[in-house]
Amino acid sequence: MAKTRQHGKQDAYTANLLISLLIRFPEILSINFNMPQNRCKFTFMLSGRQEREEVLRFRKTFKDALETYINLTGEYFSVKIAATFSHRLNLLEITSNTTFLSLEAIQLICGLVATSFGESLLKDAECQDSTRDDDLSRHEEIIDYLLSHSVGSRQDNLFAFREAGRVYVYDK
Repeated sequence: MAKTRQHGKQDAYTANLLISLLIRFPEILSINFNMPQNRCKFTFMLSGRQEREEVLRFRKTFKDALETYINLTGEYFSVKIAATFSHRLNLLEITSNTTFLSLEAIQLICGLVATSFGESLLKDAECQDSTRDDDLSRHEEIIDYLLSHSVGSRQDNLFAFREAGRVYVYDK
């Protein structure tokens, strides 16, 4: 007989966090929230041809912005940036630790990606069209609450992605 894992309240908190993040930030393609490894990976999709120099400039801009953020808030979080290139679609992965992850840090990440890559950054248009301003602020409140209250168990390793305006969450 196959064993199934009981999903408790903490699991639901983490799943709700990922859902709210993907709804609030339509530019994020997927999120891997890996509590055992203290890691959160945000994946963005870029269209067109990006040059490696663009990614290098982005890394420099991101490093400068991150240093400023750390100096202003006193909250340290580390970030790794990786890019996978193909002819027409490229993936940008930004991995950070989960310990000091906050709504402001996620807004910084998404804002820098959007500013640096502009029209090349693909966003879920269906999600953007159906989400109103009051829904966005409600999702920000949920994100802020769940991040500040140590959501999830130390066992959570969840993967969430969007497809055609829907969000899917899987336990890895």
